[in-house]
Amino acid sequence: MTTPSVTLWNKLAGSGTKFFRDYIVLAGGQVIAKLLGFAAFAWLARMLDPVDYGAVEYVVGLAVFFAMLVDGGLDVIGTRRVGRDPDELPLLAFQIPAARLLLAFIAVPLMLIIATQLMKATVPLALVWLFALSLLTTPWRQQWLFQATERMAAAAIADMLRMGVFAALIWTLVRAPGDLLEVGWAEIAAVSAMTLYCLMVQHHRIARIRLRGSFADFGALLREGAAVGSTNLVWALNQYAPLFLIGALIGGVATAWFAAASRIVTSLVTFSNLYHFNLYPSVTRNYARNDGSLGILLARSLRVTGWGATFLALVLTVFATPIVRLALGPKLLDAAPLLAVMAWMVPVTIWSGHARWGLAAAGAQTRVLWSQCIGLATTVVLALALGHALGAMGYAIASLAGFVMVWIASHRFAKLWGCAPPPFRLVLSPLALAGAIIALNLLVPLSTMLALASVAAYAALAPLLDRTLIADIILLGGTKRNYGATRTETE
Repeated sequence: MTTPSVTLWNKLAGSGTKFFRDYIVLAGGQVIAKLLGFAAFAWLARMLDPVDYGAVEYVVGLAVFFAMLVDGGLDVIGTRRVGRDPDELPLLAFQIPAARLLLAFIAVPLMLIIATQLMKATVPLALVWLFALSLLTTPWRQQWLFQATERMAAAAIADMLRMGVFAALIWTLVRAPGDLLEVGWAEIAAVSAMTLYCLMVQHHRIARIRLRGSFADFGALLREGAAVGSTNLVWALNQYAPLFLIGALIGGVATAWFAAASRIVTSLVTFSNLYHFNLYPSVTRNYARNDGSLGILLARSLRVTGWGATFLALVLTVFATPIVRLALGPKLLDAAPLLAVMAWMVPVTIWSGHARWGLAAAGAQTRVLWSQCIGLATTVVLALALGHALGAMGYAIASLAGFVMVWIASHRFAKLWGCAPPPFRLVLSPLALAGAIIALNLLVPLSTMLALASVAAYAALAPLLDRTLIADIILLGGTKRNYGATRTETE
């Protein structure tokens, strides 16, 4: 007689970890790129004055936001259209850069106006110009072509090349507090190198670069991209709105403190998207079956990420001060309390993704947009209300509250659309245990070793408090394998 434990062991020993292996491969390029980028900004935090570092982060945040405006949601549209009809690839390879170039001509002056008029600090105009002009390279970096033609390695190389060039130039050129403009030149060189690489791969392996082509149904392409693009913009604005507001309303070192904490958190939030990108094919298949399997899959995933993501936030909270000191230097130690609060944006983002990507599988993209709008409104209102009384901490609280509201709203919409969002109660046990450990570290002056032991106790107690956790980890790892086996048997 085969026992459940033997069955689980067989799954683990076989190819039942394919889900996690795929995720590791998918995240590998991003990890390297993020580490290079983080190392570059850690260097800047040490070399520049805190006020100048805050100004650089402000301009970088604006550039990232307006790059998403230039993207226009066309990456998703291009990949989806080519998936349906591969013959459209040459046409889209011409039309998408043309559409993005139009958006870039709108984005560049808007960024210049916002950066120079709203920032409550002195930002060199030349630095703003350099970052704004870097947006003009965005239309030609057609990484969606790599995704559509299954060239994921090329996409990873492009990201690593950009951040490698940027980091190398930052380490070489920025040697003193006055070397502010060198950051802009490093950005220009990095995006130029990435763009040239993308153009070479496109021209030689995918589709020839053409300066002339058909504009048939060009308006329809723009309209189709607008829905996806607006959702991405609101999501980005929800991340960067507190930084923009604190830079415009307070400025000074408070901007640097907030930007430092945000730099750490946003680097980690990226991996939430990668996780759900990897899970999404299984979500779409289970949604289409309409047999209750979607609810089982999402509940299993939330239980696993509930314990795992809470552990990450717990580490960032308990060790916020040494993490900031090690990563960004002693000049920004006042960012540690903000990091302890904003760290919880990471698990909340992963958890809300179950509802958001479930809605995407159901074709309810507008409901995802509404969820993001509700979260953005919460962030802005609380930032304005709390920022005056609590300073930078008020903006940190507002950031977290906005992400929580996205989760609540998307969960509600997912229930209405029959997307079987996993119940909130699945994360209560991890949160309760983490809360107890944080309270212990706040109330009792523990040594570093005892603090480490208290955090390690979380990992040790997790499978004891939740007896289904290990089984769900193994079953989640076998999600893709099980699908492949089922498909083979059917065929």
